[in-house]
Amino acid sequence: MSEVDIKRVREEIGSADQEIVAMVAKRLHLAVEIGLEKKFLGRPVRDAEAEGQVRTRILRECATRGIPSEFADGLSSLLIRESVRRQENVQPPKPVHQRVLVVGGAGQMGSWLCCYFRDRGFEVVVNDSAGPLDGFPFESNLAEALTIADIIAVSVPISASADVLRKIAAMKPRGLIFDVCSVKAPIADVLRAMAQTGLRVASIHPMFGPNVWPLSSGNITFSDCGNGAAVTEAKDLFRPSGANLIDMPFDRHDEFVAFLIGASHLCLLTFALSVTNGPLDLADAKQPATTFSRLSSAASRLLSDSPMLLRDIQALNPHTPAVHRRIREALDEWVRAAQAQDSRAFVELVDHTRKYFGGTRL
Repeated sequence: MSEVDIKRVREEIGSADQEIVAMVAKRLHLAVEIGLEKKFLGRPVRDAEAEGQVRTRILRECATRGIPSEFADGLSSLLIRESVRRQENVQPPKPVHQRVLVVGGAGQMGSWLCCYFRDRGFEVVVNDSAGPLDGFPFESNLAEALTIADIIAVSVPISASADVLRKIAAMKPRGLIFDVCSVKAPIADVLRAMAQTGLRVASIHPMFGPNVWPLSSGNITFSDCGNGAAVTEAKDLFRPSGANLIDMPFDRHDEFVAFLIGASHLCLLTFALSVTNGPLDLADAKQPATTFSRLSSAASRLLSDSPMLLRDIQALNPHTPAVHRRIREALDEWVRAAQAQDSRAFVELVDHTRKYFGGTRL
């Protein structure tokens, strides 16, 4: 092996070390979340059955990769010991003495909101036609729930949001109201009407799923639909998350989301469907180092989201047709460049896109 090869391999080792540390940090973060849940539920930190499952899982995974059992046992002991230490040091948050009502709290994003606010000392109450959320007080009567709420988070399907917001507006609650819809067009008129009547209403969009980590890597948009003070209040609720807080003009939100999220979703869904309907079984090609594997992993995560949410993002955004045209035009450009007799056309197209993504020509 030459010095150049040694340097290259050492750089790969450095990258692997970074990935290992990042995954350990994520695992310990999740352990802390479990520790906080245990404190809320009054359960002991140590759980012999769960620790046994961790050891068995790590031993099995290491065995399939040719890693000695002694190493696997040491690794599992380290992870368990540090997780237990962190869980023992978890302290419940200091009470904020404000009550948050999460309408739609039993859903994926609704439950994330419930945990987010509870972990920061808020009292959280759930209202959801689907039923209660384990570990949280439940109030089936929306009118009753609104009378005791300082903050009202609406996290229902986009197609149902306008009706829910109208019901809330009719009851004239005193609390801060915000939605978390991925598409604002179906609720724009309702939100503006609510602001005109003096309700404290803002529109936000956490641009991530409920499993995002670290939260500081996420973006949350905030849109003023007629009450600037309410936007400031809503921002203050999410500043502790460390997420990037983005001011988004209400009228531009859907156009922004159409290209940032809608286009990304559609490309992944198209990839997934073309592979699913293809003539070959490509399961054996899912090696971690391949582009196919990375796309498969991204598509798999996307497909774990609610099908109705994926559908609504495509169907309810008025800017989606523009995205469809842009994707078709881009595909045609790649096809023309690939079929051109002169390879420079394809190289130039690659160089053009590299400039946007920060790449350099090889």
